[in-house]
Amino acid sequence: MRQQYGEIQAKGADVVAISFEPKERLFQLTRQAQLPFPILSDPERAVYAAYGLTEGHWLKIFSLKTIWTYVKHFARGRRYHHAASDWKQLGGDFVLQEDGIVIYEYRGQAPHDRPTVNRLIAELGG
Repeated sequence: MRQQYGEIQAKGADVVAISFEPKERLFQLTRQAQLPFPILSDPERAVYAAYGLTEGHWLKIFSLKTIWTYVKHFARGRRYHHAASDWKQLGGDFVLQEDGIVIYEYRGQAPHDRPTVNRLIAELGG
């Protein structure tokens, strides 16, 4: 997302990430990863609930595909500090119009289950 942020902005859109991690952790993550967009903290998971994002079953969370995804990240030198994380919480990706109407929604079924950034950009149209 960071690499294609300029393309997203060129389409008149912006990015906001939401996490249930504490603000201090997100500030550190944003700085370390040099993210050009904000990550908002939602420790009560109100936004998660509003968008119908649920917890996953442990069989999907610890599937071979998920484990392989983490192995690839670790091999690239990426580290994830999960001490405060909830491994069961699933994420999602949403594209909203300026008026807040959802025009694309993707609810992950496992931690590795995400649309590509190109797919999200395609949903922006333009």
